[in-house]
Amino acid sequence: MANNCPICGNREYKILGKSKTNSISANFINKDYRVVQCSNCYTYFVFPQIEFSDNQWSMLYNSEYFSSQSQWLIKQRAKELKQRFDKAESFFENKNGIKFLDIGTGEGKTLLEGCLRGWEVTGIDIIDNRIEDAKNDKIKFINAKFLEYRFPENYFDFIYLDSVLEHVLEPIEYLVKIKSILKPDGILYVGVPNEDSLFNDIRRVIFTLIGKREISDKIKPFDSPYHVIGFNLSSFNYVIKKLNLKVRYFRNFGRKFDFLSSPPNKKGFWISLFFLFPIEIVGYIIKRDVYFEAYLAKEKY
Repeated sequence: MANNCPICGNREYKILGKSKTNSISANFINKDYRVVQCSNCYTYFVFPQIEFSDNQWSMLYNSEYFSSQSQWLIKQRAKELKQRFDKAESFFENKNGIKFLDIGTGEGKTLLEGCLRGWEVTGIDIIDNRIEDAKNDKIKFINAKFLEYRFPENYFDFIYLDSVLEHVLEPIEYLVKIKSILKPDGILYVGVPNEDSLFNDIRRVIFTLIGKREISDKIKPFDSPYHVIGFNLSSFNYVIKKLNLKVRYFRNFGRKFDFLSSPPNKKGFWISLFFLFPIEIVGYIIKRDVYFEAYLAKEKY
């Protein structure tokens, strides 16, 4: 089953092209990997399945993965995080003592937001990249692989899975386990990129124009941000139905005004303003923006 679709298990797929590599991943790629799309559920994935060691994965997700954030971007992400947690709290009648789990903790800013709300906070990640403020006695941090760590069943009220599912080789196994440790009526937040966004269509055109037609515009398993699974509306909905989760809220969206994350004297500011910003606006209008988020509930039986 290793080379079947990681979402539905189907063996039929369409080859889309090669994936970009970077100086780190190029050192240990030893197979002819391709980006493909499942013919059944339309998920994007890598074929054959990647076989990197734990050490190699750690080399990819080193501390530089979280570097180069402007003050504007830091403030914007903090604002977005607060809004997401406010939305999650709105689904609970009792907002006291919420048991919260963040999978793929990263810098730990979600953990700090949970602490501010008086929640019981737990985070898990394979690497400890937390900022110093997130290393405090109110936070339980687990340095381990999620699938290998034993959590109590029906325990957490709110589980946060943002920008994680596209990074794992066993997404269904992740979600089955998450569902088992989520309380009945608990809330799971899932955020994933939309691989069928207008932005990726434009990337396809650019690759063709610059003579790199063989490179896939979908997912980037060997170049940051190292996405090994890719979703569109069809495959994301397939996952939700497969897990029998109830959609409490869903939207397709993207962060606008990203050009503000660079100073006007930098090239990135003008590229973002005159190229990326118009694409994002049109993508929003035609409902093909760059990201999906869903608040999913585990129903009582």
